[in-house]
Amino acid sequence: MLTGAQFERFSEALCDAFVDPARFARMLRFRLDKRLQNIIAGGGMEEIAFEVIQVAEAEGWTAKLLRGARESNPGNPLLLAFAQEFGMAPANAPSGRELERIIRETHSFHNVMEWRTKLGEIEGRVCRVEVTTNGGMMYGSGFLVGPDLVMTNHHVVAAVIAGERGETTPEGLTAKPAGVVLRFDYKRLVDGSTLNPGTEYRLSGDGWLVDSSPLSRIDFEPDPKTGLPSPEELDHALLRLSTPAGDEHVGGRGEPGSDPRGWVGMPKEPHAFLPGSALFIVQHPKGDPLQLALDNEAVRSVNGNGTRVTYRTNTLAGSSGSPCFNHNWQLVALHHSGDPDYAPAHKPEYNEGIPITAITALLERRQLSGVLGAQEP
Repeated sequence: MLTGAQFERFSEALCDAFVDPARFARMLRFRLDKRLQNIIAGGGMEEIAFEVIQVAEAEGWTAKLLRGARESNPGNPLLLAFAQEFGMAPANAPSGRELERIIRETHSFHNVMEWRTKLGEIEGRVCRVEVTTNGGMMYGSGFLVGPDLVMTNHHVVAAVIAGERGETTPEGLTAKPAGVVLRFDYKRLVDGSTLNPGTEYRLSGDGWLVDSSPLSRIDFEPDPKTGLPSPEELDHALLRLSTPAGDEHVGGRGEPGSDPRGWVGMPKEPHAFLPGSALFIVQHPKGDPLQLALDNEAVRSVNGNGTRVTYRTNTLAGSSGSPCFNHNWQLVALHHSGDPDYAPAHKPEYNEGIPITAITALLERRQLSGVLGAQEP
């Protein structure tokens, strides 16, 4: 049951997200199979929101109401802020004074509402990558970079690439494209119960691997390293989906007035990666629901040929393939690994990613620039 203050905030968020009662009625019918006229015969949006929440509480579908509202309007900042209280937004997303501090300290162009709006949009564009191999299930992360194109790490899908060639990875793993699931919208409540098992997408039957490049042996060396990864060793993979997730609606359903999922736009200019600058990562660590890792003083350095950037932002197994953003939510890197010099007696000192412009430059050399979605507006 909601407290009085929570009830008020939820009502305000619904009114902000659905100014038009007709659009709210369509959301209820399409996403929750509820008819607004069976709950309240008429009135303004404030009256409608109040009555619908009351009925939802009495009948036990309040969480589904919030989920449906967010799926219909994922960028609404008030719905995102309210959803944070119940674990229905990326874990660790800041709120209140903490969010204001981050915006102030990073000199972001966004205000609080714009910051939340951007996070809400990105949330629906990041997926959990599930690969069924002969050695069991493996997890990674990925994100849409076009209507039907997901970017992740080469090593996340290495078993699938090997399997297509009738081979195995050095670890002895193999997998088939049919055993890969790209799961968007996976959410759990704070009590651990699953609210949304997610929307599953599959790889295209033909041409599912649009482009890729492997890891470098340098990636496995502790500092100081003996050389630099080549510009052809960027640990990336571009995967073609069987259906265009970016053109479809969050939750797999849509109604007139709701926005499509969209995708993460490519940056127009290279990112400077100034030492001590912020880096945000949206990820599925250990296969868990979406989490947000923030560090206002993250960036350590870029290597000599611009193929790797190191940072302090926290990640875990399963975070490989996550998008890295600067303080203004512009895509700057593809996360791919942690410090190779780790041991029980040695704490890892950094995480590492691939500057996104190194990947776009490689695609341009391979005459594949056109496969990506539109750049940032």
